[in-house]
Amino acid sequence: MRKLTFRFSAFILFACAIWFAIGWISSRHEGVEARFIGLESDGGYLNQRTLEWGSGDPHQEDALFFGSSTCYSGIDPHALEAFGLTGFNFCSSGQAIINSEHLIQAALVESQPQFVVLDVYPAIWGTDAIGLECTRDWIINSNLRSPIWKKAMLSMAVQTGDLFAVFSALYYNTIRPFKPAGSNPYRSEDRMGAYRGKGFVGRLFPFIDRIACETLEVKMTDDECGHVRNIQSLCSENSAELILVNPPQLCEESFDIPTCFEGNSFINGNDWPGSKTPQNFYDDHHLVEAGALDYSAWLAERIVHLQ
Repeated sequence: MRKLTFRFSAFILFACAIWFAIGWISSRHEGVEARFIGLESDGGYLNQRTLEWGSGDPHQEDALFFGSSTCYSGIDPHALEAFGLTGFNFCSSGQAIINSEHLIQAALVESQPQFVVLDVYPAIWGTDAIGLECTRDWIINSNLRSPIWKKAMLSMAVQTGDLFAVFSALYYNTIRPFKPAGSNPYRSEDRMGAYRGKGFVGRLFPFIDRIACETLEVKMTDDECGHVRNIQSLCSENSAELILVNPPQLCEESFDIPTCFEGNSFINGNDWPGSKTPQNFYDDHHLVEAGALDYSAWLAERIVHLQ
C-alpha cells in the first residue's frame, strides 16, 4: 500500500513538473504558447472589450449586458445614450447562463448598475459544450485579472470539469499582468468584425436574402433555471433589476416560458419589427451591424420604459 501511494505521489509530482515546464517555456515563447496552451483570438474582441472596461474607474454604467454572441454583436449599449443612460456589453461567444452568473458576480463588485440584462438565447439551452467555449474565450482573451475576475475564470474552468481549462486558467491568471491579451502575434484575426466600443462588435458579413426555417422545440433545464434564480438573487442584493431578453431570430425556437422567468422583466426580441427581415441578419440568428443598430435602439426604448 505504501509503495502504491509513493508511486502515485511521484507520478503527480512528475506531471506537475511537466506542466510547470510547459508553462514556463510558453510564457517566454509566443509560438509555443499558441501551439500548446491557447491560441489568442480577436474573434469577438474580448481582448479589447475587457481592456476598455479595466481602464474605466469608477464605473457608473446604468445597464450591463450578458449573454452569447447574439448579444455582443447584436446589442450596442451606445443606444441607451439617447435616453440619458450608459451601458457596457459583457457578452461572449457561447456564453451559457452558468458563465453569465460568474461574470455578473464579478462585474457587480465593480459597478452598481440599475439594470442587468441577460440574453437567454434558447438554442443553447442544455448544451454543455457551449459553456466550455465561453470559458476558454475568457481564460485566454480577457484582460481582466483582478482577484474577483481571476476567481470568476477559475470557477468557470472548474465547473467545466476540463482539467486543461483549469491549467489554462492558472497559467493565464499568472502571466496576463505581464502579457496583455491581444499582444501575441500568432493570434487569429477577426476580419468580419469591428470593435465599436462599450463592448459592442459590429458584424461586417454580407446580409442574407432568404432562409428556410424549421421550428426547434427547446426546454431550459432545471440546472439552468437554478442559475437564473442565482442571478436574480445577485441582482436583488445589489439593487439591480434583472431583465431577460430573447434575442431576435429569423428562425425562432419554440419553448414554454420557464418558471424561473417569473418575477423578472422579459423582453422578446422577436417583437422587434425587423426580426423577420433577412437583410438584418447574416445567418438565422446573428445580426449584421445595420440590423444590430436598429434593434439596439428598439431594445433601449423598451429598457427605459421599465424604469
